[in-house]
Amino acid sequence: MLDRYARQVILPQIGVEGQKRLSEKRVLVAGCGALGTHTAEALLRAGIKNLILVDRDIVEIHNLHRVSLYTPQDVGRPKAEVAAEKLIAIDPEANIEFHVAHFAPKLAAELLPKVDMVVDGLDNLETRYLVNDACVKHEKPWVYTAVLSTYGMTMPIVPEKGPCFRCLFPNPPGPGTIPTCAEAGILGPVPMALAAIQAATALAVLLESPDLRPGELLYLDLWGKKTQTVHVERASNCPTCVAREFEFLQRAAPAVTLCGDAVQILPKEKISLDLVALARRLRDLGRAEIKNGLLFFESGGVSFTVFPDGRALIKGVADPNRAQALYEQFITR
Repeated sequence: MLDRYARQVILPQIGVEGQKRLSEKRVLVAGCGALGTHTAEALLRAGIKNLILVDRDIVEIHNLHRVSLYTPQDVGRPKAEVAAEKLIAIDPEANIEFHVAHFAPKLAAELLPKVDMVVDGLDNLETRYLVNDACVKHEKPWVYTAVLSTYGMTMPIVPEKGPCFRCLFPNPPGPGTIPTCAEAGILGPVPMALAAIQAATALAVLLESPDLRPGELLYLDLWGKKTQTVHVERASNCPTCVAREFEFLQRAAPAVTLCGDAVQILPKEKISLDLVALARRLRDLGRAEIKNGLLFFESGGVSFTVFPDGRALIKGVADPNRAQALYEQFITR
C-alpha cells in the first residue's frame, strides 16, 4: 500500500506512521463543486481512504471550466454521485460514501459523529454557519474555504484550540449584500489553488502537526499574486464556541439562494415524490422530463430540477419567497 505514496512518506511531516494514520481517517466533504472536488481528489491521492461526500446539486455545463472530476457527459447528473464514481476509479480500494442531499441539521447530526473532520466545498454562507455549529458541537475540526472572482480565503478551525467561523463572521450578512460567482465571476484556477491549500491544511489537522495554526486566515489573490495572513482571535462573546448555543442547528431555512441563479426549496416535511406521476401532471403546464432519476420542468421562463426527496432547485427567479410560491404552485399543490 505504501508504494503508492512512496514520494510522500519520505517527507518528515508525514512518514510511514503518518501515512498509515491518514489511511484510517474519515473526512466529510461538504459540497462537491469546484472546491469540494479538487479537495476530495487531493485528499484521496494523499491517502485519505475514507470520504463522505454531500452535495445537493447537479452538474451543469458552466461548472466544467473550474471543477475537477466532471466531464460534459456528466451534465445533469447529481454531483455527489458522479464525484464518488470518479474517485473510486482513481482508487478502487477507497471507501467513498455519498449523499445527494442538502446539508441540513438532521444530516449533520447523522454524519458528524462518523468523521474526523470536515472540509469546505460550499457555495453559500448559510450552510457554513450550520457546519460550524455542528463541528463545534461535536468537537470536530474543519477548514473554512471560500472563493470568488480571482481570490479566495481559508482558515483551519479546531474547536477549543482557536476561533470558530462565527468569531470571524459573527452574523450572516443580509440577502444580496455579498456577490455570488454568477455576478462576480470566478477564475478557473482559483478553486484549484485554494483547494490545494485546504487539502494540505486538512492533512496537517489529521496528523496533529505542530505547524498547524488554528485561526490563521490566509487570503490569496491568484491573479494579482498577492497574499495576506490575518490572525483571528477567539471572540469572548461568541454565541457558538463560547456560549455553545448552536442556533443554526435549530432551524432549517426552507429557501436557500445558491451560488449562481438558483434558489433551493426544501419540503416542509419528509416526503418521497413519485416523479413519474408528477411529470405526467406537469406536462400540461410546460416541458417536463425525467433524466438521471431527476425531474426537469420548465414553464414561463422558470426551470425546476426536482429530486425524489422533494427538494427543488429553481432558476429564473431571484426572490426566495417567489420561488417558494412557485414550488407550492407546481410541485406540492
